[in-house]
Amino acid sequence: MADWAAVERQIAAGRFADALASLQRRIEPSASWHVLASKAHDGLGDPAKAVREVETALRLDPRSEAAHLQLGYIFLSRNTPAAAADIFREAEKLLPGSLPVRLGKGLALKDLQQWDEAERTLSDCWPHPIAFDALATVLLHRSKFGRAKALAIQFVAAQPEDHRGHYYLGAAKDGLRESDADRPLLECLRRKADFAAAHALLGKIALRQGALAPAIERLRMATKLRPDLTQAHLHLAQALQRSGEHQEAAREFSIVRQLKRIEAAPKPSLLYHRGMR
Repeated sequence: MADWAAVERQIAAGRFADALASLQRRIEPSASWHVLASKAHDGLGDPAKAVREVETALRLDPRSEAAHLQLGYIFLSRNTPAAAADIFREAEKLLPGSLPVRLGKGLALKDLQQWDEAERTLSDCWPHPIAFDALATVLLHRSKFGRAKALAIQFVAAQPEDHRGHYYLGAAKDGLRESDADRPLLECLRRKADFAAAHALLGKIALRQGALAPAIERLRMATKLRPDLTQAHLHLAQALQRSGEHQEAAREFSIVRQLKRIEAAPKPSLLYHRGMR
């Protein structure tokens, strides 16, 4: 069997054209070759070729976990979660014990806002960090703050240096209106100082408490780190307005309107049909 480590390193480094060149120098009819070619084409922004390559891999090896995952994530990463969910469901029939396949299905269901099934599926992926992130998001979206808090406490105990556990603990505490919600958010920022969502939530809490100067500072930091964070711009506009900085507030409200128009616009997606994408 070929050693594909060098090609995988090129793909991981974003050197997709080099990866394709390396593959073309050693063409062989294997599923692994076609999966790597698919990843390279995907990285180069050619999903049609990426799909063709990975489908060839699946014809060669219908039980290839790597091929099923690659196919599903091509669609999941391009705003086509219904197709991704279909792909991952089919893969799960062949590979019922695959945690990565189950995780992919859970992420697709989350994007489809099929909350009940997404929650069940992601709960079965514990303690995978990405599954925790997605499941905590689902729980907060559904205002299940008590369960989100318990889940975050469990995750922090298992992986104390991962900033996400502390963030979601703070978010759940804020949802429950607990007075110490800021503490885990500060712990989150000690581990990842540029995490915009934590700055934004601290700013929102400060605004609610009437601490306008700290709120503005945190919210400005959040919008600097994540210019597309609509709620941070909205809360910043409200804080500026309450501080009498009406011109700046008006500018932030204008940004909120622009971001909401962008969010409402249809997102590019892929066509999906078996054998014709």
